[in-house]
Amino acid sequence: MRAKRILVATVLGFITGFLCYLGGRYGLKIEISISHLFMILLHRGLLGFVIGISVLKMHWAWHGILLGLIVGLPSVPGIILGEGGLAYFMMGPVWGLIIELFTSVVFRAESRRA
Repeated sequence: MRAKRILVATVLGFITGFLCYLGGRYGLKIEISISHLFMILLHRGLLGFVIGISVLKMHWAWHGILLGLIVGLPSVPGIILGEGGLAYFMMGPVWGLIIELFTSVVFRAESRRA
């Protein structure tokens, strides 16, 4: 069921966005403004949505990692400017893998690609 997959992956995207914020704010002790919080939530929510709608034919784990890399590409200018973009970019594939793991394996919302 395609709608279930899209919904589950998108909600998980927002949840991982919140976890990403908590990790940066309280784990790494980085000051994160409200606008950056919304950017993180929207970015991870977008990652979840893209995972949900994707029809790429590959193993679920590689699917999450690849889409995490692709969706994370807009953060590359932050890497160049030294504003924490590298850590944020590197976590994209990790969060993509987590979103895909929970979507495909835990909630069994598999896509028709497999």
